Amino acid sequence: MHRSLRLCLPLLVALGGAGCAFRLPAPAVAFASAPAPAAAPADPSLLALTQDHALIRVRASAPDLVLSRVAVKGLAAGDSLVGLDFRVARGVLYTLAASGQLYTLAPDTGVLTPVGRAAAALGPAGTRWGFDFNPAADRIRVVGSQGRNLRLHPDTGAPVDGNPAEPGLQDDAPLRYAEGDAHQGWVPQVAAAAYSYHQKDDKLTTNYAIDTGLGLLVRQGSLEGVQPVVSPNTGLLFTVGPLGLRGPLEDAALDVADVHNQALAALRSAGVTRLYRVDLASGRAQALGRLADGAPLRGLAIEP
Repeated sequence: MHRSLRLCLPLLVALGGAGCAFRLPAPAVAFASAPAPAAAPADPSLLALTQDHALIRVRASAPDLVLSRVAVKGLAAGDSLVGLDFRVARGVLYTLAASGQLYTLAPDTGVLTPVGRAAAALGPAGTRWGFDFNPAADRIRVVGSQGRNLRLHPDTGAPVDGNPAEPGLQDDAPLRYAEGDAHQGWVPQVAAAAYSYHQKDDKLTTNYAIDTGLGLLVRQGSLEGVQPVVSPNTGLLFTVGPLGLRGPLEDAALDVADVHNQALAALRSAGVTRLYRVDLASGRAQALGRLADGAPLRGLAIEP
């Protein structure tokens, strides 16, 4: 699920704040089998983080209807949040700052609680970031639109060493399209990430991502259950398919529901952020409506 340092992805934080819901004016307007979504689409609740660091809650069935809103509290002056996701096993919402500081975030109050000490700042400015929990490994995947690929430990906030055999602390391998992929040689601009949930084997998961430059849904690593296994740590990207929007995307955020395995994305194009349902098998995105007022977002998360 993800954002940019200016990320426009709604840190969909379940805002439990009191207040009247209000509807914003409506604007004019086949590959190897992926994890199967529920037969009947569910109507999950979503949390999003706005550019001014407010947490809003919406429903997938009416994404322009803001159900609650609360200001984020405890962020250092000059810092900004870049991603949002639930640690589903514990029901806790996490977020990451551009400074490298990991936080838990209380959906009802907006209060941030630091997790460990800040690692090195993410940088550079202008990078868009994807941020999502790997439910099988219980680690956080962080990817950047300039190719960075790393993991964080959710209990300490510390980076996971991508190559323990080498001295020092390394990221995982940088993002790139795999040899033989239709987009081999293209420079990826990954700005969103999300892991699937396997209903019968909690050790299986697939890492999906969105390349905003090409407007594609991609896999980072291999499809769950397929041999040989290609780890997301390799940074290798495999094209799933086009999202179906015209031109490059301005920003993106992606998440997959833990119960229904339904993929939802906040995609920004033509100056408007809208919510989409994404087919994990084809990459095709189905528009569900404008998300809140259509403004840029910093992160998005489906409530478990």
